[in-house]
Amino acid sequence: MLTTADGPLLAVFSSVARLGSFTAAAQALKLSKSVVSERVRQLEERCGARLLERTTRRVRLTSAGTEVLEAATRMDDALGLVTRSLEVGRREPSGVLRVSTTSDLGPLLVGPVVARFVTAYPRVRVEILSDDAPGELLESRVDVAVRLGAPKNSTFVSRKLAVLSEPIVAAPALAVRWAQATRPRDLADAPWVRHSLVSSATLRFGGPGGATEEISPAFRAEANSGTTLLSLLLNGAGLGVLPHHALREHLHSGRLVQLCPGWIWKTVTLFALVSSRASLSPTHKAFIAMLQDQLAQDHSRWSP
Repeated sequence: MLTTADGPLLAVFSSVARLGSFTAAAQALKLSKSVVSERVRQLEERCGARLLERTTRRVRLTSAGTEVLEAATRMDDALGLVTRSLEVGRREPSGVLRVSTTSDLGPLLVGPVVARFVTAYPRVRVEILSDDAPGELLESRVDVAVRLGAPKNSTFVSRKLAVLSEPIVAAPALAVRWAQATRPRDLADAPWVRHSLVSSATLRFGGPGGATEEISPAFRAEANSGTTLLSLLLNGAGLGVLPHHALREHLHSGRLVQLCPGWIWKTVTLFALVSSRASLSPTHKAFIAMLQDQLAQDHSRWSP
């Protein structure tokens, strides 16, 4: 009975059958004629049948030899198909891509990019994992992380995508009450909301000419996701800060109002994290390139 271990014997037999000569097969395979003859003999022994009729000048396939040659040809074709598929995979994006992001970056950036990506590269399947709390990328088998803030994992390559500011905003009704404020210290007694990842009770702001101010406001509510924090702001729960990308439409429509223009809580970096080895693959390169293209197309959101 033949097994996958007989592949080398089948390769030699196929060469002899196609070239019609042990000598020609030996030359093509760069083996001695005796080695070629021995491998054909071993294959015939494994099959329990004569595969070739030998003459002084030519060899001829027996009926069993014809069946074995057809099987060997099918095996060669299958291996060729796998090889070509692997070569395409090395050149073009393919496989599963796991992308980690936050609750607000998901719908505003990662979702639109992934929609374009899977349309452009149908051999790719993408899984999006949205969580504001930073997790361990290796443990969650994440390929690319699209997040805000300074990357802390040195085993990953960081690609800086944009730098965003976080202004002070409020719903119109609250903004009217604090409209006379010109600097953060004027807002120290106002109600505030915050993201639960902001653990400090003190907020430090930067202003014109490098000026800085710190306040310790009373936080009326907090949320563990950016989208829920945005809802608190829109519904007047308090003053707060969020990156500009999440505020743009609401500031333009008047649903939120910026307070103390020129003052911001901080600037935050939007980055993509990719493992150093994965960053060389066509899939990861193409995804990062499409992220950068999306940012350029929506320039007013990501580069205010």
